[in-house]
Amino acid sequence: MKIAALSDFHIGIAERMCALGHRHDDFQRFLDRLEASHDHIVLLGDIYQCDHGLQTGPVSAAHQLALAQARTPWLTARLAQPNVTLVHGNHDAITASVLGAPTTLRLGGEDFSVLLTHGDAHDPVIGTAPRVSATATWASGRLRSAGLRPLAQWLENRDVSIKAGRFQVPDGPYAQGAAGLIAATGADVVVFGHTHVLWRQAVPGGVLLNTGTCSRGQRMYASIDTEARTADVRAD
Repeated sequence: MKIAALSDFHIGIAERMCALGHRHDDFQRFLDRLEASHDHIVLLGDIYQCDHGLQTGPVSAAHQLALAQARTPWLTARLAQPNVTLVHGNHDAITASVLGAPTTLRLGGEDFSVLLTHGDAHDPVIGTAPRVSATATWASGRLRSAGLRPLAQWLENRDVSIKAGRFQVPDGPYAQGAAGLIAATGADVVVFGHTHVLWRQAVPGGVLLNTGTCSRGQRMYASIDTEARTADVRAD
């Protein structure tokens, strides 16, 4: 089985609230190419941005999800295909209850298997200071809503850069989390999204891949072949 995993589109309720950064027809052609070359596509969380509203909570998140879906009917149609699976992230956690998106997905067979999950559970900031993380997300949404998208994106990029330098390192929490998942489940490969940084690392017992991001016009993904027993990350 050939699996492509990609994440972090951050599709919002309106263009100013959206970080995708692609022309929709161009991005659909990119997804078409992945589907043609892989047996299964996994959208590994934060596909939708459902926590940038003025109000917080599940009602607001569900409303934002519905508006984001209405802007991207081509994606809704793609998710209905049996070879495409949505796994929820922290910014689109509402898809778990509304769309049935799982927290983890396991693919492959006994000889070589892949465990896919968004990875936010291993983010130390979310784990130790969830209110700070949620407030920062809310503030970013308010900046975008006020027409200050460049400032919001600059702050978000700084957050990605700082977190990657501190946490996405060989002995960091993501590597430790992946090693723990491999030990607990027997998977050969663990795939995370969340950090927006494309990454491949050997960890005890297997391999950790990070899908990077498809936001802001970027095209990053993880590609795994369970028969060939290969696992790589790529930027298109």
